[in-house]
Amino acid sequence: MNIPSELKNVSLFRDIQMDKIEKLAKNLKTKSYEKEETVLYKGDPGTDLCIVLNGSFRGVLIDEDGDEILLYRFRKYDFFGEFSLIDQKERAGNIIADEDSILLKIGREPFFRMVHEEPKLAIAMMCVLTERLRKADELIESLAFLNVKDRIMKQLYEFALDSGEKAGQYYRIRKFTHQEISSMIGASRESVTKCLKILNIEGMIKIKGDSFYVKEPCHLY
Repeated sequence: MNIPSELKNVSLFRDIQMDKIEKLAKNLKTKSYEKEETVLYKGDPGTDLCIVLNGSFRGVLIDEDGDEILLYRFRKYDFFGEFSLIDQKERAGNIIADEDSILLKIGREPFFRMVHEEPKLAIAMMCVLTERLRKADELIESLAFLNVKDRIMKQLYEFALDSGEKAGQYYRIRKFTHQEISSMIGASRESVTKCLKILNIEGMIKIKGDSFYVKEPCHLY
């Protein structure tokens, strides 16, 4: 695996000269994780920035019953750990591998050394942090003002726009389990099950095999 070339695909490093990326990459190492292996636990110390080179991971909070609340999903060339990288405080959530995956870890010292040499790296980091804060605000607004049925529809439609395949009046996306959806929207699995039945009856979603078919909502959230 050519680490400098892989780093060039990460949004943070796209505008950084290759010779500086190659210098950074000399002392970096990759680590493999098996499906459902926990990478980080909430409260762990650590200041590494973790970049997904292969596979995917999910950032979650785990409640007292052991149920997950999904915060974010990280795919190839996404990264996480930026909060602890910056403020050196404890990890804010758990990170779990969705599948067999590979991470690249960058320590605080080499990262900030490059920031001093390339201020545009700090600007790129601020853009990412701003985007994530906006998503967090959207989640808070959704939890505060939308009922469970609307939150399900909003989440599935966002998936449809991001990675769905147009099929007539519907978008085809992969089928999620009721537990996965409940963790995405912060609702009980029982409530999700009831609302999915209602959405199916209303024709807003269809379930066929391993796919959801999601109809474009008639109103904006």
